[in-house]
Amino acid sequence: MRLAVSALAAALMLSGPALAQQGPMPEDLAWKLLELGRVIDPPKTAALYAPLQQKEPYQGVKVERDVKYGPADRHLLDVFTPDPATAAPRPVLIYIHGGGFIAGNKRNPGSPFYDNVMLWAAKSGFVGVNATYRLAPAFPWPAGAEDMGAIVQWVAENIASRGGDPSRVFLMGQSVGAIHVASYVSHSEFHKVKGGGLAGAIMIRRASSSSSSC
Repeated sequence: MRLAVSALAAALMLSGPALAQQGPMPEDLAWKLLELGRVIDPPKTAALYAPLQQKEPYQGVKVERDVKYGPADRHLLDVFTPDPATAAPRPVLIYIHGGGFIAGNKRNPGSPFYDNVMLWAAKSGFVGVNATYRLAPAFPWPAGAEDMGAIVQWVAENIASRGGDPSRVFLMGQSVGAIHVASYVSHSEFHKVKGGGLAGAIMIRRASSSSSSC
């Protein structure tokens, strides 16, 4: 088994320019991922990557926490902007977490996720907005899509003062977050901004296995 892992590790390290452009992976992390095996295990994988993530306060990034975008307790969002601010308005990336309709949050104290998505956005030319939404069963359909509309409306009305460009807003959802994004995009009755207020939408499907679910 160790010989097989060694061979695979060597193949990964010599796999050419495509992987090299993504940046070097620490060798000890590469070994741990290989030893984890061909499984989908989000908790164990997250635990391996957590030590690599930045810790607050984040250098070069300003964070505005728990901004209200609506009346419900979970109508909250975080805004990540470069510090110092840039002169030109930036495109905006809104990120919507998953959680199986009944759980999940934009931020879990003590965890670097999903702040890591926002840090990537802020350092890649975007203003980042990380939002949460109402949950089932207390708030069934169409609460999620309605909340997407309220989030996009808040961004359209407020992001310019934070260095964002309201004409270049991208809405990104993961797992159930992707369902809410799709519901919003495909149902114009939830649009509170003319034309939906988006330059683009990104939907990420979480793979299923015996050890994980959406």
